[in-house]
Amino acid sequence: MTNANRWTSDHLTAPGGTAIYAAQQRERLRQMADEVQALLREYRADLESVRLDGDKPLEPKVRAFLATRPLAKLESHLREAVNAAGKLDAEYNRRYVELPKKRAKRAAEKALEKSRKKGLQVAQDTRSVNTAANLHGISSGLAGNPGGNAEQAPAFLDFLKESA
Repeated sequence: MTNANRWTSDHLTAPGGTAIYAAQQRERLRQMADEVQALLREYRADLESVRLDGDKPLEPKVRAFLATRPLAKLESHLREAVNAAGKLDAEYNRRYVELPKKRAKRAAEKALEKSRKKGLQVAQDTRSVNTAANLHGISSGLAGNPGGNAEQAPAFLDFLKESA
């Protein structure tokens, strides 16, 4: 890319920007890792074929392995970079796309729960008033006054006087 076409954070924050960038970088890094792996195999095979005077049976292989270890680490790090580039889009989506939706959902659930609790408290207050009215109606009904008018209902003491 030229400087005019280079990636910027504006490109990355655009919808799908991180996915495109991650895919491009993964492909570049994968190609580099494949090239290094091919070079590593060839280099190691060439070094294993070099025999020095006084070598023991497996010494050329061990020496070739130790000499090519930095190149093998480079290949390993490139493979890790491929994996890290693959996580770029997923992490961006989790932190900047899904998080606001998750927070809004949680806020809505919290508001709903708050309104439920408030409604429950109002219902409990209403029920306590209704319970008092219900008890008054029941007591007046037992006394023989279905209208519930307390002035006309005979009192308990009146009942005792009549039965004596």
